[in-house]
Amino acid sequence: MKLSPLVEPGPTLSASDRERFARHLPVPELGETAQRRLRAARVCVVGAGGLGCPALLYLAAAGVGTLGVVDADDVEVVNLQRQILHGTGGIGTPKADSATARLAELDPGVRLVPHRLRLDGDNAADVLAGYDLVIDAVDNYPTRYLISDTCAALGLPVVWGAVRVTRAQASVFWSRPLTPDGPVPGITLRDLHPEAPAPSTWVTAAQVGVLGALCGQVGALMATEAIKLITGAGDTLFGRVWYLDSMTATVAEIPLSPRRQP
Repeated sequence: MKLSPLVEPGPTLSASDRERFARHLPVPELGETAQRRLRAARVCVVGAGGLGCPALLYLAAAGVGTLGVVDADDVEVVNLQRQILHGTGGIGTPKADSATARLAELDPGVRLVPHRLRLDGDNAADVLAGYDLVIDAVDNYPTRYLISDTCAALGLPVVWGAVRVTRAQASVFWSRPLTPDGPVPGITLRDLHPEAPAPSTWVTAAQVGVLGALCGQVGALMATEAIKLITGAGDTLFGRVWYLDSMTATVAEIPLSPRRQP
């Protein structure tokens, strides 16, 4: 769905920014005004893992002005197969610090905010309220629903993605969306999955594995959706759920509408 730009344009681009983003500026539906919106944007990525790493890389490279990184875990060798922001030398260091150090090398003009914590009911609203948009790149159901419910209360859009072994899905949720024609009904994670599945059905990457390159595909898509939301470019995944089966190289999507309340 076509949505209104989320962020107002920031100041005129500097000469160094014009050089850095010279390949963005000619892109249809982007251009200088969109790049100024990106430079003014504040995006929080929750999870600096398999999905968060590629999303963070492409958001920083795109010129997003402020990037928050929320992660309470440390870099582990077993995860380097897909968590591409981190390296062997960083094993044992907080992922929030490892991620922001690498992103600072990519673009020193990005303001980086590491949040070395695990979101919970006491801190989620305080952390997320300082941003324009949230990327849900976590791998557990309680945090996913906490992000969704907190952002619904705050009116923040959420770019959501999930990977399981060799399949993935993604969407955009927003409780108070605005279109060029005015407001439309909101859609959140609970319209797709009203409640989390029973804990007895939960599995982890350690149990079933995950294709690392698939995380890169989905994380890059999530960054693209964030860029579209910020700038108003293109048609977002709001109102649609995108599915990918990497082993058959097939993509499908289903429409998603607000769930009828009982």
